[in-house]
Amino acid sequence: MVSMANAVPDRVLIIGGGIVGLMIAHTLLRRGLGATVLDAGPDHVSPSRGNAGQIAPGHPPIPSPAVPPRALHMMLDRRSPLHIPPRPSLPLLRWLIAFRRACTPSWYAQSMEVLGRLSRISREQFDALAEELGPAATLAPAGVSDIWRTIAGQAEAEAETDWLHRLGFGTTSLSGADLRHRDPAWSEDVLGAVIHENGMCLDPAALCDAVRTRIGELGGELRRECTVEAICRGDDGWHALTSTGETMSATRLVLAAGVWSNSLARSIGVHVAMQPAKGYHCMLRMPNAPTMAAVLREPKVGITPMGPLLRVAGTLELSGFNHRLNPARLRQLMAGAQAFLPGIEVAESVDVWCGLRPCTASGLPVIGRGAAGSWIATGHGMMGVTLAPGTATLIVDDMLGEPSPEWAKVLRPGHSV
Repeated sequence: MVSMANAVPDRVLIIGGGIVGLMIAHTLLRRGLGATVLDAGPDHVSPSRGNAGQIAPGHPPIPSPAVPPRALHMMLDRRSPLHIPPRPSLPLLRWLIAFRRACTPSWYAQSMEVLGRLSRISREQFDALAEELGPAATLAPAGVSDIWRTIAGQAEAEAETDWLHRLGFGTTSLSGADLRHRDPAWSEDVLGAVIHENGMCLDPAALCDAVRTRIGELGGELRRECTVEAICRGDDGWHALTSTGETMSATRLVLAAGVWSNSLARSIGVHVAMQPAKGYHCMLRMPNAPTMAAVLREPKVGITPMGPLLRVAGTLELSGFNHRLNPARLRQLMAGAQAFLPGIEVAESVDVWCGLRPCTASGLPVIGRGAAGSWIATGHGMMGVTLAPGTATLIVDDMLGEPSPEWAKVLRPGHSV
């Protein structure tokens, strides 16, 4: 067994090289602590890099009072944005029961408040991050639009807009004609839109690469293709055993390995109930593509311009731990997008992707302390990129002895609906 890092008092071991782990490392280094990131990879399945590319402060949680009436439809209809194929799985059954408990008006209200506060911290941090990382991060504060084609979609969007206003986020409402005047790519069937003024769009892979580079410049260490098999605590701190037989050690540890955090979390005294929710995206080369990032309300599809290409992203599929790419889900994405963007029919597909997002039953991430000298940050679902800087702030503040805000207590390990 080879020790690759001594237990240095000011160095923190971070398990997980997605955007959450990277932002924690970056924040630690900026505040005077050392950081070593263990990234299992590979990049091509990373949910951080395959993210829709939208920073959307105030985005609602997945469980909501609107979900239970549609539950049977979700399980039986493969075209449902949230699809749960029936399969014999006790962890899935427990997750579904807890998810159902979270679909209440009171929990939804609390979750909106918490996610709103956390995403506000993130949004403020992104402004500073854009200046530090420069154009490599491709942060574009152009807003994100919520677009609908039906009266029911409009009602849902307006209810969420009310929440955004309560949380202090600005919006601009547009008719369908006004939207098309700004951006002619949108269909005549689009009835209206709300522009979330605090939203940003980016290339998430470019952001991850820029943060990786900055970590190295600040003196941090990033170990790629480094899979952690086990964690244990000794008299001199925490030790992580990798698949190659190496031992990485430090006095403090943060577990931020996305959906793969489940089994390792027990070693730091934490139980996290998550399910891998498979998401998809398709990269297109499209003539006269839209110029604004948007969420298409009814099909729950994200549209994000990325340089010369367009990313079409979405779907949540709870089908277990696998990276099987289902062509039917990709066709669903394209069909949902085509109803809003007629020109997408002649677009050229450049790349397709699927990856596993870490989804808790509560709809909230798990952020806080484990056993002595350890922390956990996981379960961000589709909002890992949006919430990463705020998550890093909460973790590092707590590590340095600063008081946690009262609203963040619901995010701590062990808190239940």
